[in-house]
This record gives sequence, C-alpha cells and structure tokens, in this order.
Amino acid sequence: MSRRYGRMTANRVTWLLIAFVITMSITGLAYAHWGDTVKIEGTAEMAHIRITITSRKVLTSKEVERYSTISEGTISEDQHTLTITADNLKPCWFVWVGIVTQNQGSLPASVKPPEITYDDPDSLNEYFEYNMYFYGPYPEAMGYGEMEVWGKVKVGEDLMSDGTVTFDTPSNPPPFVADPGEKAVLWIWLHVREDASPSAQGKLITIHITIVDDLAV
Repeated sequence: MSRRYGRMTANRVTWLLIAFVITMSITGLAYAHWGDTVKIEGTAEMAHIRITITSRKVLTSKEVERYSTISEGTISEDQHTLTITADNLKPCWFVWVGIVTQNQGSLPASVKPPEITYDDPDSLNEYFEYNMYFYGPYPEAMGYGEMEVWGKVKVGEDLMSDGTVTFDTPSNPPPFVADPGEKAVLWIWLHVREDASPSAQGKLITIHITIVDDLAV
C-alpha cells in the first residue's frame, strides 16, 4: 500500500512539474510575442493653401485729404480681408490701396484678383471704378524696402491720380503662381466717376478687399 501510494505521489509531482514547464513556456511565448510589439506615435500634417495679407498702404493726394478722411485700413484676424472707410466722397475722389500678400501655405498657390465689396446704403459703389496692378512673385527673403513697387512709393510720382503707374518694374497680369513663402504686391486704384449722383455724395463708405485662396494648377 505504501509503495503504491509512493508511486502515485511521485507521478503526481511529475505531472505537476510538466504542467508548470508547459505553463511557463506558454507564458514566455506570450511575453516574447507582446514584447516585440512596437508603439508608433506621430502627427500627420495636411498640405494646405493659405495666402495672407502681410502689409498694406492707403494713399491719396493732398487735395483729396483736404475734404475726405480715409482710414489706414484694418486687416482681419485671418489676414484675408483689408477694410477701409472714407467719408465725404464726391466726383474724382480716389485712393490707392496697396497690399502685400504671402503664400504661407505648403502648396503652390494661384495669385488672382481679390473680391471687392462695399457697405454702402446710398449705392455710391455704383459710381466706383478701379484698376489693378500685380507684381511678383518675390522671394520670401526679400524685404519690403527692396521692392521698387512698395518701398518709397508716392502718389503723383509712382501712383498717378488718373489710375496709371510709372514703375520701371512691369506688372504681372494674374493669375500667376506663388510658391510657399513667396510674396506678391497688388496696387488698386479706386475712383469715383464724374457722373456720381448728388444724393450719393458726401457720404461714408466702407470697402472690403478680400484675398482669394486657390491652388495653382
């Protein structure tokens, strides 16, 4: 009886040892499997188009300044719209609005004419006319003062009251491509025609100039 019991005990211990070895083998295999897992974290940045207004000028003649107050212009938070106001408008009133834009996106962008809208309850905008002159593109590293069409521009010398310009630099009709970082200069001549209605004269007008974002194709 004791011998049989001894053999049973020995067999039980043997099977327990075998079960322990198998269990440890499986555990080790699972650990090795999960231990080889690599965790990868990162941020994906989407390509995008973003043309912004980085500088502006609002210029007119001494004669117009005597009767009309024109704001320096406000750039919106998203840097897409320039807003100016002017009062006491009448026939032959004019202003030159200069804008420097930059492609701050990651893709080549197409430089196109901006959208011009008016806050004008007296419909004075019906008597407005304008000319646009585009220049560029200029490299990102070029400073404003290095641009003939921007640095020391004056009304009556470079920007004429009749809506023409005298720059040596030729204008570049849009659309044209601006690569990431490149700049472009736009001058807009806004003018009130001589046939402006008397009822619309002497009023306040707000003008919004909005840049158009578009992918170069």
